Amino acid sequence: MVTEDGVQWELRNDTVVNVAGLLKGPIGTSRSYRLSLDSFVAEGETIARDVTGSVKLTRLRDGIMVSVKGEGLSPIICVRCLREYDQPFEVAFDEEYFQTVDVRTGAAFGIVDGLEDEEEVSRIDDNHELDLREPLRQEILVSLPMRPDCGVDCPGPDLLEVGADDVAEEAVDARLAALAHLLGDERAGN
Repeated sequence: MVTEDGVQWELRNDTVVNVAGLLKGPIGTSRSYRLSLDSFVAEGETIARDVTGSVKLTRLRDGIMVSVKGEGLSPIICVRCLREYDQPFEVAFDEEYFQTVDVRTGAAFGIVDGLEDEEEVSRIDDNHELDLREPLRQEILVSLPMRPDCGVDCPGPDLLEVGADDVAEEAVDARLAALAHLLGDERAGN
């Protein structure tokens, strides 16, 4: 987004946004950013690449509402052929961040009644920054398939031909090739 003064707002390889200026504005004020992450560690070996999208921040009475839409790729292992492929994903979510410190006075800000003890409440830190990392991480993980499959052209498991000394020459899953030799001995006795 290009602002009136020609400045492009972009979150480039970062998920932290300073919202001090937005918190000083009137309720309903919004700011938009373009999201661009080359690499984003979602969990362990699960990494999202080429994440692009948009982030909209809207000033609320006690905080900021964040709306995120994005897409990217995650290298993942197919459950059928056991090969890595790039799984596309899309995320779209809204997250409310609550103030912890008043931006004008620096006084501690009470969290909304009933949310004081909630660990899952997203907060704007003492430096007036909010971090999109955790909700983005969770949404990416949820958007990935539970049984990853590289598609209709998946070759399936790697198959090996059983040796010439075996009775039946048929395709055997490479992971079970050692067992195929045992079956070959059994077939010869029948």
